[in-house]
Amino acid sequence: MNNTKQIIDSHNKLILKSSQCTDHTSTISKVTKNCNCRQKNACPLNGHCLQTSVIYQAPVTRKDNNKTVTYIGLTENEFKVRYRNHMATFHYNKDRNSTELSKYVWALKDNSIEHSISWRIISSHQPYNSSSKRCNLCLKEKFFIICRPDLSTLNRRYELISSCRHRNKSLLCNA
Repeated sequence: MNNTKQIIDSHNKLILKSSQCTDHTSTISKVTKNCNCRQKNACPLNGHCLQTSVIYQAPVTRKDNNKTVTYIGLTENEFKVRYRNHMATFHYNKDRNSTELSKYVWALKDNSIEHSISWRIISSHQPYNSSSKRCNLCLKEKFFIICRPDLSTLNRRYELISSCRHRNKSLLCNA
């Protein structure tokens, strides 16, 4: 149950949000692009790579036996930035243990097994909110890992005990 401060904060946020939507100049400035890829057919998300605060899935399919394993991740930034970071971990040996996805891809590369990776957005949520003290983005990722293990066969259980990395931005010492 929300306390009084949370109720007031959510009410104020609603009022501010509705006043911004009625202001014509703010709606013009909120028009954003969905993709900035130079080659539109090479976009990892078919023209929607600039989405923020998303939970994504990366199915990896082996070409030798068509077996598919999946990885779930999240990003508060644009998906394209996270995608580039993943691609870097696939190319540089020093980053091979960065994520469970990169470990798996490097294992395939070490055994000379061809593979393909596709990307899709599963969900979009708000990151850490200091008034509610919750990060819906991290909670939803953990929900998918626990309750939908078919969507996240590469993810490990120890990922569930990690704390929210989005919280630090809202701390007073970091302001």
